[in-house]
Amino acid sequence: MAVKNSRLVITPYGGLGEIGLNSMSFAYNDSMLLVDCGLMFPEDYHLGVDVVIPRFDHLLENKDKLNGIVLTHGHEDHIGALPWLVPQLDQPDIYGSPFTLALVEHKLRERNLLDKVKLHPVKPGRALELGEFKLNFFPVCHSIIDGLALGIETPVGKVIHTGDFKMDADPLSGPGTDLALFRKFAGRHGVKLLFSDSTNVENNGYSLGEREVFSALNSVFLQAQGRVLVTLFSSNIQRIQEVFDCALMSGRKVAVAGRSLMNNIEMARNLGHLNIPEGLLIDPADLPQDMPDRQVTMLVTGSQGEPLSALSRIVCGEHKNLSIHAGDTVVMSSRLIPGNTTTVNRLINRMYKLGAEVLYSQISGIHASGHAYKGELTAMLEAVRPEYFIPVHGEYRHLVKHAELAREHGVLPSKVFILEDGQPISFGKRSVTLEEPILADPILVDGKGVGDVGQAVLKERQLLGDEGIVIVMVLLDLLDREIIRGPEIYSKGFVFEQQYSHLLNDSRCIVQDVLEAEPSRDTDILQDKIRSALRRFFKKVLGRDPVVVPLVRIV
Repeated sequence: MAVKNSRLVITPYGGLGEIGLNSMSFAYNDSMLLVDCGLMFPEDYHLGVDVVIPRFDHLLENKDKLNGIVLTHGHEDHIGALPWLVPQLDQPDIYGSPFTLALVEHKLRERNLLDKVKLHPVKPGRALELGEFKLNFFPVCHSIIDGLALGIETPVGKVIHTGDFKMDADPLSGPGTDLALFRKFAGRHGVKLLFSDSTNVENNGYSLGEREVFSALNSVFLQAQGRVLVTLFSSNIQRIQEVFDCALMSGRKVAVAGRSLMNNIEMARNLGHLNIPEGLLIDPADLPQDMPDRQVTMLVTGSQGEPLSALSRIVCGEHKNLSIHAGDTVVMSSRLIPGNTTTVNRLINRMYKLGAEVLYSQISGIHASGHAYKGELTAMLEAVRPEYFIPVHGEYRHLVKHAELAREHGVLPSKVFILEDGQPISFGKRSVTLEEPILADPILVDGKGVGDVGQAVLKERQLLGDEGIVIVMVLLDLLDREIIRGPEIYSKGFVFEQQYSHLLNDSRCIVQDVLEAEPSRDTDILQDKIRSALRRFFKKVLGRDPVVVPLVRIV
């Protein structure tokens, strides 16, 4: 789609109707900027898929206009797709807070892409001009440090993109989300357009403050008679600091397990975001065998039950230095990502079986969401008084409920838009237009394959997982049409061959009957006949429909 002259065209590539894939472009004349570049982790039906990334076809068609990529914060759903986009651009400029760029730098260095970009740290209070746009940065409170909201001055008016945010009246560290800065930017007449985080719009009131979480954690540390094991998101630096503070106050050493956790701790320490007194942090391999349990804290990855995480390996007895035993207290200080419920519940049950006490956010106040509740979203609307409103970052029901909230607080119904991925919207001085949609189906990444796994492949994988596969091998003589070898039948994920040997013997007879009855010696025809006959047979006898792969060769 060609960028229209003298109109602000905003194109969402992801993040509208799902949690993840957050990315959208802003374009005016020959200027364009990309806000965030996130991925999404696969759903249960994405069999074998590693990650899901936005489709950037539209952006790449206009890449000569791209002035920069602006990142609101360092969570994977906002920066995770960069390794797939960067190689398709020409030395893009990437802007973000120092900690966000530290995460980006680590991510790109791992993939040998660091020399393909230019990283530019930004700070609140310092405006940045990119083409037709002037960007202002506001610090916001979130579950990761150095998060930013954007105040974008455009030729058609002021736009605010909140990024992910919450409000904390008494934050443990940092400035929090200062609504006075948003009010000052909005001025007397409010902003032209507000994009606002919708994740927790269904929750009334205000989210739990981090100081309350610290108090709950400290009580756990002080009351626990055995070891305390804490698992959390490795990017939640503020919560990590709380764990170290609680350990220090309760006379414990902290052993850290998990590569991503150690990497983030080192980055945060180097940037001055973590204060860890000398001697408090200890390598798991150096934990003395005779150290009393009352003096040990373990900080580990694996809050979502990931199979190869430190927590999963500890629970399964596969970690070389750490273990769980009776008397331990396990604190799962993170939200449960949808889709991980079964895995996490299984892990919790195993920890209870080992004799540990497990605390998680559903039953104790040891985690606070990083996303604003309805009361905080209302405060944001009232602070910036938008003429137009577009909810972002949420499943479709979240967008609908946030749109309703905006209408309840003064935004005209005709000026509230619920967009979907790939639906551009353009603004003039006095008009707004929904443009022609672009292709925005997300791209599935499977190993080194990018976009080569589609619905057809996923359907085949689902069928293989549900029904299994039967392979038939036959070698025929070209002259007398006799079977030289076979039929050999192999079952994988369909039936246990020893238990159902009679069934497979009957299958061989069916294959022989097909070969005798079919006069053609075209291998494609023979294979189709065999496939159809066996599928009918298996359906009739077992009520199953496996994938049947006949391999007929004529020599």
